[in-house]
Amino acid sequence: MAEEPTKEELKQRIRTLELELVKGKLAEQALKASEERYRKIFEGATEGIYQTTPEGVYLSMNPAFARMFGYTSPQEMIDSIKNIGEERYVDPKDREKMVQLLLREHDNVKGYEVEVYRKDGSRFWISINSHTVRDASGRILYFEGTTVDITARKNAEDALRESQEYTKILFNNSIIPQIVMDAETGVYIDCNDAAVKIYGYASREDVLNKTPFDVSAPTQYKGLDSAAEAQKRIQACRENGSHVFEWHHQRPNGEIWDADVHIMLFGHRGRPLMLFTLKDITARKKAEEELRQSEAMLNSVFKAAPIGLCIVKNRIYKSVNKAWCEQFGYSESDLIGRTTRFLYENEEEYERAGRELYADLSLRGSSTVLAKLRRKDGVCRDVIVTAVPLQREDISLGEVVAIEDITDRKLTEQELRKSRRQLADIIEFLPDATLVIDKEGKVIAWNRAIENMTGVKKEDMLGKSNHEYALPFYGERRNILVDLALQSEKEIEKEYTSIQRVGDVLLGEAFTPNLPGNIHLSGTASVLRDGTGEVIAAIECIRDNTERKKLEEQLNRAQKMEALGTLAGGVAHDLNNVLGVLVGYSELLKQGLPENSASAKYAENILQSGIRATAIIQDLLTMARRGVAVAKVVNLNKMIADYLKTPEFENLQTSHTNVQITAELADDLFNIKGSPVHLTKTIMNLVLNAAEAITGEGRVSIKTQNRYLDQPIHGYDTMQEGDYAVLTVTDTGSGISPKDIDKIFEPFYTKKVMGRSGTGLGLAVVWGTVKDHNGYIDINSKENEGSTFSLYFPVTREEPAETEKTVSCFAYKGKGESILVVDDVKEQRQLALSILEKLGYQVKTAAGGEEAIEYLKNEKAELIVLDMIMSPGIDGFETYRRIREINPRQKAIIVSGFSETDRVRKVQEMGAGEFVRKPYTIEKIGLGIRKELDRKEAY
Repeated sequence: MAEEPTKEELKQRIRTLELELVKGKLAEQALKASEERYRKIFEGATEGIYQTTPEGVYLSMNPAFARMFGYTSPQEMIDSIKNIGEERYVDPKDREKMVQLLLREHDNVKGYEVEVYRKDGSRFWISINSHTVRDASGRILYFEGTTVDITARKNAEDALRESQEYTKILFNNSIIPQIVMDAETGVYIDCNDAAVKIYGYASREDVLNKTPFDVSAPTQYKGLDSAAEAQKRIQACRENGSHVFEWHHQRPNGEIWDADVHIMLFGHRGRPLMLFTLKDITARKKAEEELRQSEAMLNSVFKAAPIGLCIVKNRIYKSVNKAWCEQFGYSESDLIGRTTRFLYENEEEYERAGRELYADLSLRGSSTVLAKLRRKDGVCRDVIVTAVPLQREDISLGEVVAIEDITDRKLTEQELRKSRRQLADIIEFLPDATLVIDKEGKVIAWNRAIENMTGVKKEDMLGKSNHEYALPFYGERRNILVDLALQSEKEIEKEYTSIQRVGDVLLGEAFTPNLPGNIHLSGTASVLRDGTGEVIAAIECIRDNTERKKLEEQLNRAQKMEALGTLAGGVAHDLNNVLGVLVGYSELLKQGLPENSASAKYAENILQSGIRATAIIQDLLTMARRGVAVAKVVNLNKMIADYLKTPEFENLQTSHTNVQITAELADDLFNIKGSPVHLTKTIMNLVLNAAEAITGEGRVSIKTQNRYLDQPIHGYDTMQEGDYAVLTVTDTGSGISPKDIDKIFEPFYTKKVMGRSGTGLGLAVVWGTVKDHNGYIDINSKENEGSTFSLYFPVTREEPAETEKTVSCFAYKGKGESILVVDDVKEQRQLALSILEKLGYQVKTAAGGEEAIEYLKNEKAELIVLDMIMSPGIDGFETYRRIREINPRQKAIIVSGFSETDRVRKVQEMGAGEFVRKPYTIEKIGLGIRKELDRKEAY
């Protein structure tokens, strides 16, 4: 039998029981508190909590779980979904796996992810953690688990995955070269195709496992230690997370190229990596180098430019060149940093120039203004300021300003304008018709002379082109000399006739009869150039040479007449000497013979033949302009009346019975001064010429009249204004053809039969006589219509002298005076000796001037008979001058076969007396000698 517990043991047991009871209560309370805490946690948890039977039927769930599936309460979801594997809960393709995993194979499931349906049918992802709850015996009581909505995470993961795939695509297909390097080993582990290409390799495998040093330029390239420098760059990236720099690379073929390199440090799966991004800047570096060279060159050009250049910003000098400094007398340090204001003449000029300059600069991209700037010495200069913007990559750096000093040019331009005005005035008042056209063929000058020539006014022609300026000349648009000069750039000269002027009408090459005749023109055209030599215009000067042509024709006629006259004069001089002997000796012979004897008649015939021959010689001298003395006052009416009574006129009427000759003489005809012999011969030649121009019946009209010319008129000659006595002879004959009219006054030119109608000197004598009388001839003739010769003689207000009376031979007898005859012709000396000895003089002779001077040095002569023309040796003028040096009072008379000339008059002014023409008669020479010997000198 067991021992009874003691009291103490019982007390201990009681205390133990009480303690256990207390513990039980405490445990119960704790359990209740735990359950309450669990319930609160269960109810308030944000994660879904659920419990299912081993068959998958939901036992309980918290509100979060029900809300996750779109239900308002756990009971609604339990009532709706009976089993965890229902199709409307999970997708059929995932249901079997989820049931197998959660209910059959595993006690504990962690992080199982499955896509399920909400109440509304939408899908979302959950992550399930579950475990199995068993009793003490190990029997499965229920499954308990939590769910988390991982839809956002799954979407993020999907997005990340897509992003990673997209990034990979971008990386591989990017045109930007990129390389991934292991930051620890320094080896390339990935690259894209662009990197392969930029490095110059064939494939990615060629790049992978290489290092940056494998693709860098050689060590010490351009003084750079590549290896050391590369380590610095990579270390900078490690420290800063990224680094940007330029690097020299080398391709497998040895080509060096430059790149901008951007390194970025990043981690991947705990592995430090570096991403290299490359950009080939070889072309840019080359361009930058070229730009640097260009800028250096431009800076050199800027500094050395011969024109003033500066760079300003906000009108403050930033840089100036040498030319600018020299132009204004400042140094570069004087200008840099200063405003441009101090160069301007005044504030107003500064403001105006700036306003205009910058206004145009913003509108047009460049600007030019005129301004006045002051040099350092205070002198103001006129300048052209030109500015253009200076900028780089749309950043304004200021303006480049060029200064051109135009002070001298303005002065030159002023002088040029003045010169052009003077030139314009000169052109305007040039006597020649002048036109100027520019390079485009427009008329820019049309002076007064060309207005007068063409009848076209300046205002109607200036600015005209398309050869309109040719119309007044040719009647059509065509090239003229000024065009040819402009095309060839050469000077061109040309003469032409028959232009068509306003009012003129052309008929072939000749003008119509109502016009005065062809117009003769000469044109000279050349180009005008500017200071650089460039052709700017062409000028043509046109001269109306009609009058000059006439004068040339007159000069040609005069020269021809002079040449023929010289020939005729020489012949006449020699014949005069022969005829002088013939006439003189026949006269002496006649005086020594019985008056009615046969010998006296023979001598008379010889004398008359000699006199007639003398008349022919006078015609030659008249033609030679050496035989007419126009000293007497005569009246043409009297000479015409006397001629109409002469045997020569009677013979003319007898030989031309079908020609009616009439005279219409003005009653009040003025006198003229002239030679009656030559004027009478002129009248006779004109009438004879008119009569012989008529074939068959016809009429010759002789007419005189007074005429006053108040302005010069043009005909065969040009007649000056004044009073004239006019002799006109008109016939109805055959007229004179245009080709012959210029020759009719030539000696020996005739259409008549030589020897039957005359010598051919008739009209030549007329010409010489008219010219010796200072007169003019006008001819109007048409073929088959007749001719009119009009002779104009200047009138005189003097009255005719009384008729000379016959002088007795005793009036010129000599008284034994000593006379020296000086003549180069022996026969003339002998004749003079015979005549003068018969008249009672003591006569000595000398064969020339020199001989006469030597004689008079030792001998004396009371009078000298001095021939004016002697050859060889000195003539009469020089002989008498030297004789006067020997004897200043020496008396002399002058003899010559020619008319009284200037040298004859000069001899007379020295002291000589009468002038006696050869061949002389006894009476003429006797009277001349006697008059001089009897003249008393006034001392």
